[in-house]
Amino acid sequence: MSQCGPRHGKPPRTTGAPSRAITRLRDRVSQLEQARAELQAAKTALQQSEERYALAMRGPNEGLWDWNPVTKELYLSARLLTILGFGSDNVRTTSNEWLEIVHPEDRGRYQSDLVRHLKGLDEHFECEYRVRDRAGTYRWMLARGLAVRGADGIATRMVGSIGDITERKQRESILRASEARFRSLVEAAASVIVVIDGTGLLREFNREAERVFNVRRDAVVDQPWNDVLTMTGGDFGALLAAVRRGHSVREQELTTADGTVLSWNLALLDDGAGIIGVAQDVTRRHWAEKSLSYVNESLERRVAERTRELERAREEAEQASKAKSDFVANMSHELRTPLNAIIGFSDVMRLGVMGPLGNSHYSDYVEAIWDSGTHLLSLINDILDMAKIEAGEFVVRREPVNPVYILHSACRLVRDKARAHEVTMKLAVHDDIGTVELDPLRFRQIILILASNALKFTPNGGEVEVVLRRDDDFLHLSIADSGIGMTPDEIAQAMRPFVQVDSSLARRFQGTGLGLPLTQKFVDMHGGTLSIESCPGTGTKVTVVLPVKDSAIVGV
Repeated sequence: MSQCGPRHGKPPRTTGAPSRAITRLRDRVSQLEQARAELQAAKTALQQSEERYALAMRGPNEGLWDWNPVTKELYLSARLLTILGFGSDNVRTTSNEWLEIVHPEDRGRYQSDLVRHLKGLDEHFECEYRVRDRAGTYRWMLARGLAVRGADGIATRMVGSIGDITERKQRESILRASEARFRSLVEAAASVIVVIDGTGLLREFNREAERVFNVRRDAVVDQPWNDVLTMTGGDFGALLAAVRRGHSVREQELTTADGTVLSWNLALLDDGAGIIGVAQDVTRRHWAEKSLSYVNESLERRVAERTRELERAREEAEQASKAKSDFVANMSHELRTPLNAIIGFSDVMRLGVMGPLGNSHYSDYVEAIWDSGTHLLSLINDILDMAKIEAGEFVVRREPVNPVYILHSACRLVRDKARAHEVTMKLAVHDDIGTVELDPLRFRQIILILASNALKFTPNGGEVEVVLRRDDDFLHLSIADSGIGMTPDEIAQAMRPFVQVDSSLARRFQGTGLGLPLTQKFVDMHGGTLSIESCPGTGTKVTVVLPVKDSAIVGV
């Protein structure tokens, strides 16, 4: 049988065409492998480039956009959508849909800036505008972009970035409001306010500065300060230099060309170069100080003259007081000596020490002499006591005494007068008063003056009640009568020396008007109090309260 397959050991026969095809196929495969490697390298490079760009744009408030002006197709990055609160992956939308969320007030400006760049009028696109986020709140965005143009110059693509600048805009708004308030305060200030920058140019010049320097703000801002702030009395430039060196400038006075005196305070601004100056117009104060100085000098002269007059008056008053004291001392001797004789001899005659006088009329005369002499002596003693008190020569001498004994002794002296006037005199003494320290003579005078006054102003048939009690460290003496009484004004008059309540009373009731004033002085010297309760027609009650201390020595 013949064999159909090729013979073993001999190569098959081939034609030239298949061999060339295999070679071309091998070359094609090699080219494809090379192209595949190049494509892979390009993909890797592109991926790395995209990753680097994504890292560069991974700021918290920055996103990307890619727009086709022909198809209106718009690509928005995921970061941008997150900023606006939509929270999805990269999306493709249209420029018309984007325009719908642009603030109506910003759409015109946004479109105008975009068109200008597309037409080649602006090299770059840059616009600040507001966009509504998912919550319905408008956020400020800053968009930047650049058009990709064909050979004919027509934009076929536009790419760029967009960032959220809301916080920056809020800060700018706060800053503008602060600047507006500052401007209002500066303009409303009654002081001159200027700001000079580090180069010596005026940057601020308020309304008061315009008035003082008689120049408009617009004409001097951005001009050298020494062209405007011309003053005498000091070197303003030296003051500025001192401030820049860290020295304090306070209340430095300089005078403008028209004579206005300004008191300057200067301080560095936060930038360390600019200086703010605040000046008060103290011209009126200067004039006032000069006027005040003149008035003070005039017043000092008048005070000195008045002081000399008062000194002369004081010396004259002292001389008069000395003369009065000398007179009182002389009167004390001249009056008391004969009065003692009159009273003494009339007392001897009244008592019939040397035998009866024989005629009943002599007894009446003697009684009148004795009463008159006794009354006159009492008046003189009151006047002398008041004179000594006013001269500072009266001294309280405290000693252990029994107030009850002094009270009974004093009341015995006025009982005869009470009986003569048919006035009932009651005496009430509380227990446990004991021995205390006080001036016995002055305490006796207090009782006699108050009891005599009560009897004097109580009509026949009336009543006088004397009460003595002790309350801890205070001794209470009260003398009440059913006499004519007094009004509050009359009480005030009765407490003045040598003054009686009514001239008609002075004629009806003898006296010097010294009783109550003397009593008040005696009480004051003991550190006590005197009070008067009275009503016209119902009587008067006088209460004396004296501070006392117990005495270990038994008084008499």
